[in-house]
Amino acid sequence: MREKLRNLFYGRQGMDDLSKALFWCGLVFFVLSLFIPGFPGALLRWLGIFALIFAFVRAFSRRLDQRELENRLYLAFLERKRRDYLAWKDRYAQRRSYKFFKCPGCRTYIRVPRGKGKIHIKCRCGYTLYRRT
Repeated sequence: MREKLRNLFYGRQGMDDLSKALFWCGLVFFVLSLFIPGFPGALLRWLGIFALIFAFVRAFSRRLDQRELENRLYLAFLERKRRDYLAWKDRYAQRRSYKFFKCPGCRTYIRVPRGKGKIHIKCRCGYTLYRRT
């Protein structure tokens, strides 16, 4: 039996991070569909079934380069979201001492001390903000 499984997965991708995430999302959608009646429940059920099927199709796929690229893009997306969350958490911890402004030019956050009144803030990109702290 072990040899048959080994031969079945020979040259295939297996369950990578994206396949695992799709599997668990599909399972959660499917379980939630049992508790939600009507059209939203049916939609969740179909989304869950689609995610489960897609997870197993990815796991048994022999197109390793394509599946690797998809997985790398997924991991890069997760890393970007994790970095955004950690930056938000840091700004939230400093909210009593500093005020944060988002530069409309380059979309970076600028930190200035609170209680300074109306000030001119110059961003690294050259954009000037006039704000009250």
